[in-house]
Amino acid sequence: MTAAHRTARFARLTILAAASLLLAAFFAFVGYMKGFAPLMELAKHGAWTVHLPPPLGRAMGYSEMGCALLLLAGLARPAWGMWGAAILFVNQLAAAAVHMAMGETGALPQNAVILTLCALIAWLQRARRAPLISGPASPPRDR
Repeated sequence: MTAAHRTARFARLTILAAASLLLAAFFAFVGYMKGFAPLMELAKHGAWTVHLPPPLGRAMGYSEMGCALLLLAGLARPAWGMWGAAILFVNQLAAAAVHMAMGETGALPQNAVILTLCALIAWLQRARRAPLISGPASPPRDR
């Protein structure tokens, strides 16, 4: 591996770690709030889950906390980070849909930023699983 490849790999890992830590901290906090805070408190802060049946809203909070753990675990196990980012991507699509349906368009920029970070994390995790440089194909072995 050349110095340029090592530098590029270090840069990707640094960006991946920063984005994963940022989103994990965010989703651990908001997931905890959605899972355990009174619904009136959530309504004051514009949580999209107040528009869902309470058990489903609470389940969304628990899933966000679980995905925060997957993002952290993804720093050691790329597949776990990809799953966490993918689930949170779908979560934010649902959040954006609920915000639009309720006329809460002020929350959409936040959803867009989170969607972008989730896509970035999933892409960087996928890149970690693939070889950095593909070598020539091995000739078939005789059996």
